[in-house]
Amino acid sequence: MSKVKIKDVAKVAGVSTATVSHVINKTRYVSDETTDRVLHAMKQLNYRPNHAARSLRSSKTNTIGFIIPVHKEDTSKTFFMSIAEGLEETLRKRGYHVIISNSKEDFEHEIEQVQLLNHQITDGIILATTCHDFDELKDYLEEDHPLVLIDRIPNGYDGDSVTIDSYRGTVEAIQYLKESGYRRIGFAGADISISTAKERLKGFRDVLQPEADLEDRIFISRPTYEDGYQIASKLIEQGLDAVFSANNVLTTGIMHYLVEHDILIPEDIAVITFDNTEWTQIISPSVTVVEQPAYQMGVEAANIILERIESPDNEPIQTVLKPTLIKRKST
Repeated sequence: MSKVKIKDVAKVAGVSTATVSHVINKTRYVSDETTDRVLHAMKQLNYRPNHAARSLRSSKTNTIGFIIPVHKEDTSKTFFMSIAEGLEETLRKRGYHVIISNSKEDFEHEIEQVQLLNHQITDGIILATTCHDFDELKDYLEEDHPLVLIDRIPNGYDGDSVTIDSYRGTVEAIQYLKESGYRRIGFAGADISISTAKERLKGFRDVLQPEADLEDRIFISRPTYEDGYQIASKLIEQGLDAVFSANNVLTTGIMHYLVEHDILIPEDIAVITFDNTEWTQIISPSVTVVEQPAYQMGVEAANIILERIESPDNEPIQTVLKPTLIKRKST
């Protein structure tokens, strides 16, 4: 049975978590009637406030934890390091430091890191989670320990977050391909259980939905170079004239296959990918990309977690940033 939390008491009592906190800590006047409801709910749920943890939390560390999900083959290291730069520069101006940790896309490893970066180590955590449903993660989180999710939002999460409008970025990319005269457009993606991947696939389907063989042009695989290489052969077999690759690692395999087999880009097939990583600019031809404002994501996440630390009872802040289509020679 999972540990009873303050939000469970608040739900049973029909009040906010802040009100429960005020009843427990006697930090603000609460009416006798409301206090009785809260105390009754605490008794009913057998809730025991952790006074020791609260006293420890009152001692600030001026440190924020940042957990990223980069595995060894992932070319998105630059993306998360740009986020980290925005975080560090913004937090440093306010007297905070950043601890960066890597879950390597492993949920068990992520849990270990979340528990390590608890309230005795950090004043809050910024997390690019690997979990698909927030219920998988929430029991491992410290109560009242500020949390901001970044880039990915699992099902059931309604707290502070900073994301990119991946759906809109995909829609603009596919519309651009159509306006450029491409008619048989394919999709290459990976791990569609992740929120960003879901949004990109939905954007692709929504633009091209009337087309009869649309599902035959969607290729979902592991996020590896090898799988991208294999997908490229299928794109050519199906006679596609463009591909939107929603995963930058897959794109490296796709591009290698096309170059190795003397398939001209964009004359034979056009390519668009997500993330403006360095290699997309220096390869020939340079690759059209949907650029994500990674640095700004870090700035926004830093500002949100600072506000949450200073005003813990405020409503959640959910910031969505716009990506930018950068047109290059691959289209």
